[in-house]
Amino acid sequence: MKKTIFILTAILLFASCRQKPKAEADTLTSGEILLACADNFQNIINAQLDVFGAHYPQAFIFPIYVPESEAIRMLIADSVKIAITSRDLNAVENQRLQQNQVIRKYLFAFEGIAIVANQENKDTVFSVSTLKKILLGEITEWKQINPKSNLGEIKVLFDSKETTILRYVADSITQTVENLSPNLFYAKGIEDLRDRIAKQPNVIGILGLNQIGNENTKAYREFTLKTRFIWVSKDENSKPTLPYAGDLNSGDYPFWRPIYVLLGEARSGLPKSFTFFLTQEVGQKIILKAGLMPISDPQNIHIQITE
Repeated sequence: MKKTIFILTAILLFASCRQKPKAEADTLTSGEILLACADNFQNIINAQLDVFGAHYPQAFIFPIYVPESEAIRMLIADSVKIAITSRDLNAVENQRLQQNQVIRKYLFAFEGIAIVANQENKDTVFSVSTLKKILLGEITEWKQINPKSNLGEIKVLFDSKETTILRYVADSITQTVENLSPNLFYAKGIEDLRDRIAKQPNVIGILGLNQIGNENTKAYREFTLKTRFIWVSKDENSKPTLPYAGDLNSGDYPFWRPIYVLLGEARSGLPKSFTFFLTQEVGQKIILKAGLMPISDPQNIHIQITE
């Protein structure tokens, strides 16, 4: 309880004063730092921080959940030394780096991209080609998928206008930002997305699996109580699969993305310690438990963080 009060107080102080911890204030196992995280990854990072804090009770990492571009901006501006994103810096962002400033990228997980629908919707198997045509506006009615459907117009919902899923769609599904369907809409967060899909049988949502939460959480149960997953096949002759680690690992599920930790300092402090934690045994087991795909077999990783 005392630690919770301290964390809340510290976050308020950071927000109001906009002060960052002193460069030498933290070690591998103690101190205070800020972490900027793309808000789509809040669930998995909260789970990682809970366990990391239990291992190192003198270490206080305060997460700031913001749009991905803002997390990277904070890292470049040296407001934080560590950020969680779905991509590396782009060419423009690299040009903004200060002299001698180096940001290193470390892969620590893969996330399935889920397609979800209303519980009443019986058309719950898509091919990659079908989804691409929906996003490009070439398929606009449910009857084009199932002639017996009476659901009418197909609407696609994202959790927000700044979601990282939009970039994923443009890069990996449509391969363009031009001529997208006019039936793409934006919710006011993940709960609003869930509730709108639950109320509108003609709507589908596209989101990261991590945003739903893992199977043991209340958030996951509430989400899947009101929605259902759409199974996805690579083509008409492939078996349909779901966005979980097993089907990502086998290569059967086509929609997935990497998750990175971007490290903005080389010294041996909390940012480096948490980076190691994410990529090694305990952190990788948390990834697997959350339904995401780890970068390696957690059973075969052994590392010890020491001062």
